[in-house]
Amino acid sequence: MINLLADVVWADAWARTCMGFGVVFTVLLVLVFVLVAFGIFSRLSGNKTPKVAKVAEQPAAKPAVKPVASASDADKAAIATALYLYFQNVHDEESNVITIHHTANSAWHHELNPHVLTH
Repeated sequence: MINLLADVVWADAWARTCMGFGVVFTVLLVLVFVLVAFGIFSRLSGNKTPKVAKVAEQPAAKPAVKPVASASDADKAAIATALYLYFQNVHDEESNVITIHHTANSAWHHELNPHVLTH
């Protein structure tokens, strides 16, 4: 039996591991410094906000009210029935099982299941 752990040069393995972690943390530190520098630069140069002129206050206009047509007796009955059924918790009982009937077998089905006879 070949012992692969005996063939590993552990000094090189640890050096590469430390080098990888060092590169990642160095890139993260550089990214933090760049973002902080952008924040400082934007505060120093872009702190001047444009002045907005005040708009003279005007009384709010009344919304146009359109007359609503009254509901017919059939509409009222449908709404009443829907509300009654909603508050009575009347609904269909479902089994929560999905059944798919598939009769045609594909070529992949035959490759994966050679013991199944196709029609």
